[in-house]
Amino acid sequence: MAIIFASLRYSQRQEQRFLDRLDNKSLSELVFMDQQGDTLYVNPDQTTVLLFWATWSDRSLEELYDLYNWHDRHPHIEVISAFVKDAEEFAKAHDRENKNSYRLVNGTPAYQDLRVPGVPTAVVFDSGGKVKKVQSGSQTVPIWHEVSTRQELQHQREQEEG
Repeated sequence: MAIIFASLRYSQRQEQRFLDRLDNKSLSELVFMDQQGDTLYVNPDQTTVLLFWATWSDRSLEELYDLYNWHDRHPHIEVISAFVKDAEEFAKAHDRENKNSYRLVNGTPAYQDLRVPGVPTAVVFDSGGKVKKVQSGSQTVPIWHEVSTRQELQHQREQEEG
């Protein structure tokens, strides 16, 4: 019983440390690596979904493909597909080349800097690069679905008013 309690407590502390570090960061401060191994900073001026994932995690791949399907319907949202602790050739097998508003990056530097508790983990940033929503682990309805619903409603209202 003590081992279970200690493990649970450790996980909760790890998640809280991650959230605290994330609160003090903006998207433009995170470091990624492009496919040539060069440092890449992202500074989009639009809503961005960042997904940390790995090919060795089945749940990560399920989230990744859900994000891909969602992004096909919402191409105006920026997507950063950040593979972590994985071989680049394995990650490239899941790439979506020639897609607008989509980037496959090595997310290991950002993952380690933020001390992300595991994969999959998703973060939604607003157009100013500030954190709007965070999801650790898989969910029945991933957080990017909430983003699209809100933005579509806002877009509908603007069209009705204008």
